[in-house]
Amino acid sequence: MTTPTTSAPGSPVPLSPTTGEPMSTIARRSRVGIWLFIVMSVSGTIALIISYSYLWSLNVNGGWAPPGATLTANETNNTITKLKGDFAPEWQFWAILAVVVVATAFMWWGYRTVRRTGNQGALIAGSTLAMLFSIAALVAQWIQISTFPFGPANGAYASAVLLLCSSNIFNLLLVIFILTGIMNRARKGLISGAVWYQAQLASYWMTWVVVAFLLGAIVTTFMVESPNTDPSIFGGFKQQ
Repeated sequence: MTTPTTSAPGSPVPLSPTTGEPMSTIARRSRVGIWLFIVMSVSGTIALIISYSYLWSLNVNGGWAPPGATLTANETNNTITKLKGDFAPEWQFWAILAVVVVATAFMWWGYRTVRRTGNQGALIAGSTLAMLFSIAALVAQWIQISTFPFGPANGAYASAVLLLCSSNIFNLLLVIFILTGIMNRARKGLISGAVWYQAQLASYWMTWVVVAFLLGAIVTTFMVESPNTDPSIFGGFKQQ
């Protein structure tokens, strides 16, 4: 097993076993990398939220609602009937968010414990529990998508929600990938009270994933039926 070395006998400064650089230098580079990755993910999530909000407010041709809505587009006076569609159950988004929050809490506990006390067993336990809850969230997210009462072609709402959930699946897959590395490195003793930056960066990423899930839960709860009951009518598109 390869472990970090020190710069001199008795020195507390750990060095990388591969490059010989101080671990603090590598940690700084890694921190910049994870923040850039988070910024990239934030940009994509915000784009999805804006698209959802735009389609919700516009409701072109009454095409926001999914199947189950009884609406007709009258192209002579630009009015539609009050719509009542089959939207996704709101509680499911919050339930999956709660599972992700628990997973993140376990990861933060493991990281803080190993940083404060050097207890690698706590990090192994925390990352393992975080992994189990992340897998549970991934399975729950897949079940939610597969049981939606609509498909991607069934209205703007359906497409927007499915894109949000697909983004959640991508984020969870990355969480599971990262946690696999943290678990293995913790078991090999490569993450310790002296070298803990990798567990910290994993905790940062998981915190952002919680925020992404929260944003999705908010819009799918409070922005469901479109407020535009007199939408613009143009083109040949009509809600079927």
